[in-house]
Amino acid sequence: MWAKVVTLLCVLHSMEAVFMITLPSVEVEKKIEELGKRKPYLMLSPNDASSTPKNLTNIEGELHRQPTEAKNLVDLAESLNLTTLVKALEQTGLDDIIDHEGKYTLFAPTNEAFLNIPKWASNIPLKELLSFHVARGLIHADEIQNDMLARSILSKRDIRLNIYKNGDVVTANGSPITAVNFTAHNGVLHIIDRVMVSIYERGGTIVKQLGRCPSFKTLTKLITIAGLNDALHAKGPFTLFAPSDDAFAKMPADCIKHLVDNPPMLRQVLLFHVAQGSWFSAGLEDGMSLESLQNSKLSVTIQESSVMIGGKATVTGPDGLGSNGVIHGIDNVLIPPSMEKKMAKFMLKSAKKQRRLIGSNKD
Repeated sequence: MWAKVVTLLCVLHSMEAVFMITLPSVEVEKKIEELGKRKPYLMLSPNDASSTPKNLTNIEGELHRQPTEAKNLVDLAESLNLTTLVKALEQTGLDDIIDHEGKYTLFAPTNEAFLNIPKWASNIPLKELLSFHVARGLIHADEIQNDMLARSILSKRDIRLNIYKNGDVVTANGSPITAVNFTAHNGVLHIIDRVMVSIYERGGTIVKQLGRCPSFKTLTKLITIAGLNDALHAKGPFTLFAPSDDAFAKMPADCIKHLVDNPPMLRQVLLFHVAQGSWFSAGLEDGMSLESLQNSKLSVTIQESSVMIGGKATVTGPDGLGSNGVIHGIDNVLIPPSMEKKMAKFMLKSAKKQRRLIGSNKD
């Protein structure tokens, strides 16, 4: 009896296929459209997953429940046409590790993402770079929370996950996640559109990471003078808008000396550069305000590809990663609104003094 039923169903499906072949092209298109609505994953090529951003809260559940023939995460990545990633995993031997050990979550960059790696990142050992894209354990999209930390297989380094813009943007170490929940027997894969090249040292808080960069020597010294090292070594998370040495060089030397001689004032200025929470560039929006540790608001203005903070400083080096937050390099020093008049008077006085000295030297 059941054999007859199965045979009948097979015949009916075959007839439907033949029927579609004989339909006019308009009718065929309607049938394809209906199929796309019922089973959207059948209409996707592997590259579609990486080219179209998707709201993680609204992704078609059927896509993630579909059976897969991929035996492991590497096979799955290959089936999704993530060929550059697969070759890199094989080159470093990480393919064997994630093939045979534990359950993992792989944050997989697209082929295009590898082409856009900045030149300065070419010195990062490839195995270290890729290890920072593999988290221990299973993390499905619906389990991601803002500022969640996932321990990577790179020793004592975490992947920071963030949710921005009411769930429309979800990031891993600042890299937007564009497609989620592709499953293999040994883990889950999420596609990202940027390679996560900012890798902090073990225990590398935002203060320690500043100390590694030669462009922030002045800021590093001032943080110590202001007694803020311990505060910025704390759990956070923090977002530090870090003026470069060139930014401090724009200020009169007398002004910086005045701040150094008044640590409480210096502390207020520096705290104005630190926002609560981790705000990667993908989460910043034009017109938003961030709460600084100085209790004043930091405005965000975005015009085309330019991001301005506090109406005066442009972000020149975005998304530097620390264990307790993110660092954005900026090109000007910010002064808290409550201190602007006082600092303006001092800077004017300093400028007049400087002009008098120049005049006397000419005489």
